[in-house]
Amino acid sequence: MQPQPPLSYAHVILKLLRGAIYSDDSHWERLQSSLTQIKEYFGKIGLQVRNYETEGFAYLEQPDPDPEDRNEPLPRLTARHPLGFNITVLCVLLREQLRQFDASSDATGRLVLTIEKIRDLLQPYLPEGNNEERSRRKVDELVKQAMELGFLKRLSGQDENYEVRPILKAKVDADTLELLKQKLAAYANPPAD
Repeated sequence: MQPQPPLSYAHVILKLLRGAIYSDDSHWERLQSSLTQIKEYFGKIGLQVRNYETEGFAYLEQPDPDPEDRNEPLPRLTARHPLGFNITVLCVLLREQLRQFDASSDATGRLVLTIEKIRDLLQPYLPEGNNEERSRRKVDELVKQAMELGFLKRLSGQDENYEVRPILKAKVDADTLELLKQKLAAYANPPAD
């Protein structure tokens, strides 16, 4: 028995299993044209395709099991790990930058931040000290984590410039952003004794 040829959208399925797909990806158009079939395919195994066509990205999500469902819950495709304080701060700051960028009248294209701008944003939340090199390494480490999470992308040939990926809007919605901003404000400005 010969193996069946792969589905015409197999590349899209495999890419979604690896992470988000963006509108600048060569498979974006295939995702949009085969979206119904791809959603059905993943629906059979308990996954949902979150497609933000106007924002230019799509990703897979595994909903939490229904507590009322008596069936055995599906195993998690990927493990969930809570983010540490510093990377959470960076995500909130980047999400706020995206919100401001979207609200500006010239919000066309993508939001690009320099590493210096990211350092300036993080400075109030990092421990004070006189070791500038240690602080720079810490920010570089956080930027690397944000890239691994898919929230930042280093621009090709521009080591100092990073695109803030729009998937951050889906991962940190407006309500969550406001709640986290309030907590960060309280952390950055503790009440006087």
